[in-house]
Amino acid sequence: KKKKKKKDRNRNNSNSNNNNDKMAAFIDKVKQAGKNVVDAGAKTMLKTDILFLDREIKTRKQLFGVEIYDLMAELETAESMSAEDKEAKIRSAFDSARKDIAVIEAKKECKKEEMTVLEAESGGAGSTMPTNNIPPSSGTVLTNSHPADSEMENM
Repeated sequence: KKKKKKKDRNRNNSNSNNNNDKMAAFIDKVKQAGKNVVDAGAKTMLKTDILFLDREIKTRKQLFGVEIYDLMAELETAESMSAEDKEAKIRSAFDSARKDIAVIEAKKECKKEEMTVLEAESGGAGSTMPTNNIPPSSGTVLTNSHPADSEMENM
């Protein structure tokens, strides 16, 4: 009788451990599924942000066109201004638009990098892929000067 009770007790412990392992595996799967849903939502939000930034760039370019048109119409009748002064006003409007667009482009680049990080993390969740395989940013240096200005300085 003692041997049978001991055997039954071992079998119950074995079943209990097996059930705990199954429950832990199930909970891990549920957690991973939840993480995947959250990651997908975050990725969708980043894509939406990028689309809004693209629209903001387009809007700024359109505004620039209106500004230049109005400025050109004004400068055409301003006979008292020299050609250099007129060109400086046009250059100023262009530089302002370029600066604004560069700021938006930088925000867009950040969103793309965030999306790359998200993809690397979610892609590497169940694998041994290191998460440091994220490509660097474009490395573009944004300035507010015209490229021709730097060429003149180098001469």
